[in-house]
Amino acid sequence: MKIIFAATPDISISCLEEILNSSHEISLILTMPDKPAGRGKKLLPGPIKNFCLENDLPFIQPENLKSLEVKNIFKEIESDLLIVFAYGKIIPKDIFELPTYGSVNVHTSLLPSYRGAAPIQRAIINGDKFTGITIMKLSEGLDEGPIIESFKVAIEEEETSGSLAEKMSKVSSNKILQTIENIELNNIKFIEQDHSKASYADKLLKSESCIAWDKKAEIIKNMINGFSPNPCAYSTYEKQRINVHKAKLCSIKSKGPGKILEFSGERLLIGAKDLSVEILELSRPSKRKMSVADFYNGSRDFFKVGNYLT
Repeated sequence: MKIIFAATPDISISCLEEILNSSHEISLILTMPDKPAGRGKKLLPGPIKNFCLENDLPFIQPENLKSLEVKNIFKEIESDLLIVFAYGKIIPKDIFELPTYGSVNVHTSLLPSYRGAAPIQRAIINGDKFTGITIMKLSEGLDEGPIIESFKVAIEEEETSGSLAEKMSKVSSNKILQTIENIELNNIKFIEQDHSKASYADKLLKSESCIAWDKKAEIIKNMINGFSPNPCAYSTYEKQRINVHKAKLCSIKSKGPGKILEFSGERLLIGAKDLSVEILELSRPSKRKMSVADFYNGSRDFFKVGNYLT
């Protein structure tokens, strides 16, 4: 099969590698244009572009998928299949209908739940115990196409979006070649989604990432882990921003929202509305994240028991 692969973030790389190591041909890779990052707003490539450069793979970064140029490129390739995995743009119908066997999308939820941009993060934030991978036929509507296959993935108690994305990456790469083979052999039974049960996973905003300590501890724990690694939850202590990368629930009762209950080489406990939250990993701005033990060893006088995070 001659395949066009459309993707941008790290989660898509294992799937792409699996196809590259098979008998199929990757004819072209679509990935998002470089984005400004950091204080200098320097344009930086995404993970898939870096992978393409490192492995000398053909790629394009179109700003406008509706352009005649993009359509002509697809026509010239005469591909058999388009595979989309966290690309970042909606692909027009006149493009995704061009491949001989059509186009499929790898989505990181059990559709119709969590359609949209941030299904992994929203599942953790909402306290779900499981999620999954859905491989579906591409459609004009947002993640609305009929389902080809779906695979369940457990969400552990202290799962972050980063660790869950790694699981999703492994599942998708383990399943993608069988899906391609079934498509080639016309061994596919499409299952229409129940659109009445659809829910949506909006993109995470930096404005959402400030921790509200007056909420229940479990809600705070889920929020911290769901925002990790990006955009990363944060709190303020002594007018300094503290990034919180990972947390777990603690049964010790709170003595006030945001109150520091313990700071030692073993743990950092912060009060919530009901119980307390144990911080597992944290960092200061522009510094590497570290365990509480490492943070304590370097700054044991930083947090004072009885003081508050806001």
